[in-house]
Amino acid sequence: KKVLIADDAPEIVEMLHLVLERRGYQVVGFDNGKKAVEAIPEEKPDIILLDIIMPGMTGLDVCEKVKNDPATKDIPVILITSATEGTDLDDGFWNIGTQSDDFLSKPFNPAELAARVDQLVLGTPLPPEFVKRTRSGAQRVDPSE
Repeated sequence: KKVLIADDAPEIVEMLHLVLERRGYQVVGFDNGKKAVEAIPEEKPDIILLDIIMPGMTGLDVCEKVKNDPATKDIPVILITSATEGTDLDDGFWNIGTQSDDFLSKPFNPAELAARVDQLVLGTPLPPEFVKRTRSGAQRVDPSE
C-alpha cells in the first residue's frame, strides 16, 4: 500500500516516512501541494496525508482537487496541521468546510497517525484511545463507518 505525503516541513515528511515504512507502507513525499497533485496520477496512492498550510497550493486545495476528480475521489485524505493552535477549531470539528476523511493536529502521536492510516487503508478498527470526542462528549463518527 502506498502513502503520498505533502508537507513543507522536511522533518515532518521524514518522520512520517519512517513511521509508515516501519508499518509496511511504501511512502512518497513532496514539499508542496503542486508537486503532490502532479504526482498522484503516476503514484496512485492508497491514502494522502496533507499539511494544510503550505506555500502556493494549500492542503485544502489539494484535498479539494482530489475529492472533486472522479479518478481520485475515493482516495482517503488526512489533513495534518498546527493551524488549530489558539483557535476554536478542535479535532471534533475536523471536517467543517473540508472533504477530508480525517484530521490530526500537530504535534501528533505517531502511533495515532499510523492507526488512522491503517483504519482508512486497511479497515483496521481504531484503538479506543485514539477515538476523538467532540466538546459535547459525543463520539466522532467517521464518514467511512
